[in-house]
Amino acid sequence: MTVTTSETQERARTARKLGDGPRRAGLLDTAALCFGELGYDAVTVETITTRADVSRATFYAYFSSKDEVFRAVAEMMCRRFLDAQHMEGPAAEDLREVLRTTTSAFITAVYTYGDLLAVIEHRARVDSEVERSWSAVREKLVSRYVRFVERIRQVHDVDPCVSPPVLVQMISDAQMAGGARLSKASVEEQNQFIADMTTMSERLIGFEKSK
Repeated sequence: MTVTTSETQERARTARKLGDGPRRAGLLDTAALCFGELGYDAVTVETITTRADVSRATFYAYFSSKDEVFRAVAEMMCRRFLDAQHMEGPAAEDLREVLRTTTSAFITAVYTYGDLLAVIEHRARVDSEVERSWSAVREKLVSRYVRFVERIRQVHDVDPCVSPPVLVQMISDAQMAGGARLSKASVEEQNQFIADMTTMSERLIGFEKSK
């Protein structure tokens, strides 16, 4: 079988993608900053390579196009939000502490990536691949949270004010919208929002007021 140069390059690019080494990770981080600051349309491959201080050849060794690197950035953001919702270790047995810790981590992630999230959500309307990835992670975040609330209800015998799926959707929407709105706010305002969201979530789920 004859393999063309482009096929050879694509295979090499795929291998590097699966390896997910530091050079590719650095390009992704730089691309994320560019898209977050400038928006999708204003960013070019040259924008990314200039910021990353690499050649176009290096960029194309890892990504075939601006579209591909943007989709990879969206996937990276999906992983980071899923990670923010996850907690391990002995403290994970204290469900109220898990709620507080993951609420803070999730909203902090929204603060950090608020501008980029807006770009991803806008791009999802015109790029079906981005839409699939982003919709899938939103659904996974909600379904995880629903299972967590169900576990709290069983362990602590609490009575959420509405059904867990409805409650979780309301809380998730509030965290996303509020976090995005306050992404440029002062640290004091951001911390207060986290505290308020944590208290609200605890009370809506059914935990008694902290003493």
